[in-house]
Amino acid sequence: MRKHIRFSLSIIMATAMVMVSCNKMDNVAKDEIAEATTSSNSNSSILSFDSEKDFLAAVQSVRSRNIVSGVATKSTGIEDFRSLYDEFTQAMEEADDYYQREGGYEEFKAKFPDLYYPEYGEDYAAFLPVSDEAIAKLLNTDGLVKIAGKDIDYRDVWTYEKIRELGLAMPDDEYLYTKALSDKYQLTEEKQQINDKRKAWVTLRGYVADELRQKIGRVDLCFRKKGVLGWYNGKMESSSYMIINGLRYDYEVSANSASPHRYIAAWRGMHETTSHLGTRRIGFECGNDEPAYSFTGWIDVDLDALLDKNNGPGFWESLSFSFPIYKRSF
Repeated sequence: MRKHIRFSLSIIMATAMVMVSCNKMDNVAKDEIAEATTSSNSNSSILSFDSEKDFLAAVQSVRSRNIVSGVATKSTGIEDFRSLYDEFTQAMEEADDYYQREGGYEEFKAKFPDLYYPEYGEDYAAFLPVSDEAIAKLLNTDGLVKIAGKDIDYRDVWTYEKIRELGLAMPDDEYLYTKALSDKYQLTEEKQQINDKRKAWVTLRGYVADELRQKIGRVDLCFRKKGVLGWYNGKMESSSYMIINGLRYDYEVSANSASPHRYIAAWRGMHETTSHLGTRRIGFECGNDEPAYSFTGWIDVDLDALLDKNNGPGFWESLSFSFPIYKRSF
């Protein structure tokens, strides 16, 4: 019980820190977003910054507050700016309509030509060609931004090895599909075929959030859907819960996006070297948007070992200043 109380208090204190930081950041991004013009190398609009320092300040504002490009560009008065991230988001929204029918994949690539399609093995997922989500939200669909009068290309994802390095590739190991007891599946860091249309695995991440002065322990739910040609990334609903002393605590926010779904499981002060949270069972209820292929997965996580990890936040990271938490279910 004392562990549970300490865990809850740490969550409350961290959330309070978050709210204060968020208030301080409210007006930063608007001041730092530059004008939008038309690129000399493209027919699409492009954001223009006076210097690299101004651009990096805008990137930090987007990353810190999780501002989408539509909000950022509204301050410029330019309504037709479409970011590379906007294209990726729309692609994930529409992926099922294309991947699930003959010839749809080629139509999908033609409609969203600016994404990266490695076509590695059975993995036919589309990826952002930029290894930082915050930067992608400030680039046009050609991956360009204008800095000090010059068009700069920030695309840096050209190989599946890079996808693997960034933690987005499907693991090589394959589990045979077997029916789990009670329709629940024990997930691991190796991919597992859940049913005819879903594969799933988890990625455990520990990293320091400098802005919050916190060490973060995160459990990422990763998945692929089965299409006509192979496996692809697309939107899926999920929610998470944690079992503490036999009681269920639901995560305050559910996910409805492409893989991965990021769930923060624990944190401690960035200069603290130990914690005493113990092992918790973390569960995922997945795919209620498509009940025929829905599933429940779980994994037992040593939260102290998770916080000891230092493998970084991964690809496309946008650290929000609003920390959802696991909250008691009644």
